[in-house]
Amino acid sequence: MARVSFYTVGCKLNQYETELIAQKLVDLGFERVNWAQSADLYIINSCTVTKKAAADSRRKLFAAKRQSPNAKVIITGCYAQICSELLGSMPEVDLVVCNDDKDKIISKISQIYPDIDADLCPNGKPALRSLHKHSRALIKIQDGCNQHCSYCVIPLGRGSERSRDYNEIIEEINTVASNGYKEAILTGVHIGRYRYDNDNLASLLQRILDETDIERLRLSSVEVNEVDDRLIGLASENKRICPHFHIPLQSGSDKILKSMNRPYKTDRYREVAEKLKSEVSNAMIGADIIVGFPGEGEREFESTLGFVENSPIDYLHVFSYSDHPQARSHNFNGQIKGDIIKERNHRLTILGNLKWNRFLKSQMNRDLPVLFEKRFAKETGMLTGLSDNYIRVECPGHESCFNSIKYVSPRKVRDGRITGVLKR
Repeated sequence: MARVSFYTVGCKLNQYETELIAQKLVDLGFERVNWAQSADLYIINSCTVTKKAAADSRRKLFAAKRQSPNAKVIITGCYAQICSELLGSMPEVDLVVCNDDKDKIISKISQIYPDIDADLCPNGKPALRSLHKHSRALIKIQDGCNQHCSYCVIPLGRGSERSRDYNEIIEEINTVASNGYKEAILTGVHIGRYRYDNDNLASLLQRILDETDIERLRLSSVEVNEVDDRLIGLASENKRICPHFHIPLQSGSDKILKSMNRPYKTDRYREVAEKLKSEVSNAMIGADIIVGFPGEGEREFESTLGFVENSPIDYLHVFSYSDHPQARSHNFNGQIKGDIIKERNHRLTILGNLKWNRFLKSQMNRDLPVLFEKRFAKETGMLTGLSDNYIRVECPGHESCFNSIKYVSPRKVRDGRITGVLKR
């Protein structure tokens, strides 16, 4: 029996697609092993959104061949899509599968392993049944992006927007729910642009609420212009929708937002964030911010600091600008030096940590509904899981609590998380 190992770089969408490929190969008789183990086949699902992600993808190619010199190595994902010729010329790579052909990967693997019967696992997108070592189910609802932000190459890697048939989505959620999953995370490149027949994201959510028994629904990342009144109303009225909203900001300067080709201004972002906070109980708002974008002077950076400090944003993912040669911003004037970018990242990260701790303290007077993972926390040995509004929570308890939603009474804020006790 051939042994196969997977490594995923990048987003939740990549993670979902890795699991779907793994499911097909296991159905065909492959044995799935951990990355650190020797394997006959290695599959790297790559990313190229930053230089670091692309470098990580390349390192895994080399690592696979070092570990098992006779193994076959396949690379797929966005890096494979954008740099297929470069990767195809590398001796460590046996097969490059672009995103355009990812749903045909089984047929391509059968060219390397002619003994497998690819007809038993046809091309296409069957329902995902489970996710390896995941306590929450990722559900792909959409792919591609038409926004073309000046710093981004995702449209080159993922193509234009297309949405998945809602019947497939409903079927998949019902499948994972029947297999014991309590939470489904709706993911894609630009999920707020979901459009299928007459459905948008809000009406899709309503269908899922009506036609599935999944206990919790979580949105991955939604652009601010797609957070409309109907979506806010659904989240405020239905506790199955997690009050966790990750809304990319990217800059607190309108000048930089325009240069980034982001289709909103900071006033719009503040308006939506404040409405979410006022109408959805215990809502938590997270944001991505890029520091060091070309043309970001100290004044523009100070605008970002001020906006974050005085906005309802609760936590930050801070990214240092990564110059990609195929992005339009590669040719922009005003490139920022690396040491300045590093210093700005540090300052904004400190502010983000302060705001996160403020939010954690604001949650100390309510019992938190926590979905416990199928493991104990390494450092403390306690149960660990996520609240509805995405707080990492730990508490003493037994493995009988694994994969269940239970209430925890908070006791302490520690290292960016809450520790507490199970409510009896």
